[in-house]
Amino acid sequence: MLPIRAQMSDDQSPAADSPHSPDPDHRTRAGAKPVALVVEDDAVMRAVVRHQLEKGGYEVIESSSGREAFERLRQGVAPDCLITDLRMADGSGGWLLSQVGYEFPALIARTVVISGDATSAAAAHVSARWRCPVLAKPFDGAELLEMLAAQARQKR
Repeated sequence: MLPIRAQMSDDQSPAADSPHSPDPDHRTRAGAKPVALVVEDDAVMRAVVRHQLEKGGYEVIESSSGREAFERLRQGVAPDCLITDLRMADGSGGWLLSQVGYEFPALIARTVVISGDATSAAAAHVSARWRCPVLAKPFDGAELLEMLAAQARQKR
């Protein structure tokens, strides 16, 4: 198992106006927290990512596999962003991205891939094909929140 540098203290959550905050226009428009779909087969890592996102102002929906996440999307779950592991036992992140890319193309621009092997050929392919940033494990919450904030700024 890979080490995880989780920043879990309450005093480390970004302020509402920090560059790591979710898209403030979304909160104002919808009156709710932005929703993140986290797809990770490792329960501990999934819990850490959930905690980081919640501290950053997100509501989190979890899936333990790419196939489960895709089924949720097809059933109408409409997250503001997607965070997926690249390698999972039941449906890889690459498979999930290809399905999302064809059926939910707007979500691809709001997707971050996390990987224990961010320099692999699979990570390079995902980054090149789907233009999704790949975040190397271990990472801290600020790195993930900054990637999501950068994506939100780009869509404006």
